[in-house]
This record gives sequence, C-alpha cells and structure tokens, in this order.
Amino acid sequence: MFLKGALLASFIVLAGMLAGAQSSAPVVTMSVTLPDGRTQDLTAPESGFATVSLKDGTEYGFRPTIQDSTPWNRIVVTIFKMATTNAPTQTLGEVEIKRGASAVEAKTNPSFKVAVPKVSPPATQTGSTS
Repeated sequence: MFLKGALLASFIVLAGMLAGAQSSAPVVTMSVTLPDGRTQDLTAPESGFATVSLKDGTEYGFRPTIQDSTPWNRIVVTIFKMATTNAPTQTLGEVEIKRGASAVEAKTNPSFKVAVPKVSPPATQTGSTS
C-alpha cells in the first residue's frame, strides 16, 4: 500500500512540475476519433497530456510533441493507456501528423484516428507592465 501511495505522490509532483514548465509551450489542438466512432477535441501544451475515457471507463492519454519550428507543421502524438490499480501506464504507439491534414490512424489496439487542426502560440503572461 505504501508503494502505491509513494508512486501516486511522485506522479502528482511530476505532473505539477510539467504543468509549471509548460506555461510557454505552444498549445496543440487534437481531434481524436475514438474506436466507437465518436470524435473528441483535445488540447494540450506541447509535450503535455490530454486524456479521454472510453465508455468502458478505460482512460487513454495523448501527448503531442512538435518536431519543427514555427508554424509547427510536424507533430508526433504518442498514445498511452493510462495506469490503473492493476497496471502501470503503457505506451501504445505514436503517429506523425501534419497540422491541418486529414486524421491519421494509429496502429494501436484499440485504434484511434488523430488529426491536428491547429497549433496556437503559447499563452502570453499577464500581470506586469514595464
């Protein structure tokens, strides 16, 4: 029981560090077609995570990684089956996508189709004026 608690605490700390480090990352909008045919729009900062749950409750994660500089046309999306009480997070596969192109079918089980309609510049920091 202690090990599960320690792993969860480590994951929470790591997720918080990643969220803080990504305030200046471009935001990737992904259109994900689920195995049942439903399409869901997800957004995540570059190298961040967006998750979706299937009807059976299984959760999957999508991590976009931009492969080029502005205007960010080449994106690799890595697909994960998220951890459960019985199994750790598993990498299922990845797809390389061109921004604005048709969805690409991932060779994963279950299969997802992923498109990246847009990549937005990082949100600008507000608060101080010089």
